[in-house]
Amino acid sequence: MKNYLHLLTVSFCVLMLSACTMNPRQNVIVQWKKNQQMILVLSSNWNSNQGVLLQFEYKHSRWIHIGQSFNVSLGKNGAAWGIGLHPYVSQGIVKTEGDMRSPTGIFKIGSSFGYAKNVDRSYPYQALTKDDYCIDNSLSPYYNQIVNHQKVLFSLPQDSTEPMRRDIHYNGDQLYKLGFVLNYNPNNIPNAGSCIFVHLRKDRYATTAGCTSMDEVHMRALLSWLNSERNPVFVLLPLEAYKQKHKEWDLPNIKWEFK
Repeated sequence: MKNYLHLLTVSFCVLMLSACTMNPRQNVIVQWKKNQQMILVLSSNWNSNQGVLLQFEYKHSRWIHIGQSFNVSLGKNGAAWGIGLHPYVSQGIVKTEGDMRSPTGIFKIGSSFGYAKNVDRSYPYQALTKDDYCIDNSLSPYYNQIVNHQKVLFSLPQDSTEPMRRDIHYNGDQLYKLGFVLNYNPNNIPNAGSCIFVHLRKDRYATTAGCTSMDEVHMRALLSWLNSERNPVFVLLPLEAYKQKHKEWDLPNIKWEFK
């Protein structure tokens, strides 16, 4: 494996991947026959701000590992249980607004976005403008939503610190040049966390405010692979949580080791 941070490497072998045996006695919360693409991010522990990304496709009643794994950056303070497709977890570290932690769990992947007006791929895409903002003020009726300031009235900068065209607002910043939305906290529960994206990073040592970030070459490959008709999901789990949940949630069965 190449291009991993020297502080975090992973060696793994993919064993025979688990079939989706929809056993009613198990708490299986996703029917993988409908959600046929999975982006899986593993980190070494709850406080790690680096992880490894793997891709899987669900074929012939089992998960198939696709392509090469690569390193990604997480929230500055690590990870915390979030709100997504999985049952709500109230024990342990639970995500809150501004905690600088990436949400842990299973999340539907939303549309992609970027600075370009058009892209040559079929996956849903939103061309960002200078007036697009993501609202992270829990008191706002637009909390956890990307809105256009020309179409929606809200106060700047009190209601948002997330201008989506960072290149315009932050001296050429390229973090949101290309990325995609995680459908995190879909009911927009106040103070539960907001504006969670998967986006580009400045360098391989970077961390985020709660998103997942990666190099542009990997982002472009991911977006070319994603197929909205296959209902892709994003799974992020520290190693401890993955060991606890991989049978219950019928996730790929992987032998892993962080060094």
